[in-house]
Amino acid sequence: MRDDIVVVGYQTYDFAQSLVIGEIKFFDFDINFEGIDCLIFTSKNAIFSLDQNAKKYLKMQKWKKIPSYVIGEKSARVLRDLGGNVAYIGSSAHGQEFGEEILESLKNKKCIYVRSKEIVSNLDGILRKGGIEFKSVIGYESCPNKSLLASDAPRDGSYLLFTAPSAYRFFQSLFSWKENYVAVALGKTTFSFLDTGIKKILSPYQDIKKSIEFLQSQ
Repeated sequence: MRDDIVVVGYQTYDFAQSLVIGEIKFFDFDINFEGIDCLIFTSKNAIFSLDQNAKKYLKMQKWKKIPSYVIGEKSARVLRDLGGNVAYIGSSAHGQEFGEEILESLKNKKCIYVRSKEIVSNLDGILRKGGIEFKSVIGYESCPNKSLLASDAPRDGSYLLFTAPSAYRFFQSLFSWKENYVAVALGKTTFSFLDTGIKKILSPYQDIKKSIEFLQSQ
């Protein structure tokens, strides 16, 4: 069993070594859902952000009845657990492909897209190009974990499983990259953000547990 795999992301995992490289800051917002036909989510944090604000602004509780289009099964699970209405689950975990999947279904609908302050996909552009009427609401942002020390850096030769492009960016800003590190990307988008000239692998899975199992078999 390998002990050199570290999940670099935004939370700890009981089944793996974890390095919490960043934190999520939720924003305060109030949405009028009058006339809104559907919601679009590309992350579970967007769902958490909406639910958190709905607890403060009770008129927003109606969001749970509005059909929601979500990018993956994990986000759909969060939505269901919070009592939301899952209308569609994207077969792709990549923003651009997800946008192309839902375009036809969103025709003639008024939508709200709750998203991160910084986005790496071109979902906004795809929706606009497709003539979809939507409003973007910035629900949260990712911030580096500034409490980390140089001594918290993973040991030499570690396989670093990055869960998002921002996780890799924050790691680079907080630690020196060692030549014998291996960067493992959880998804094509994250892989595209990895620097050239480093050892890197694209995990064949979008699931963290399955990615670790894959690395264990190498």
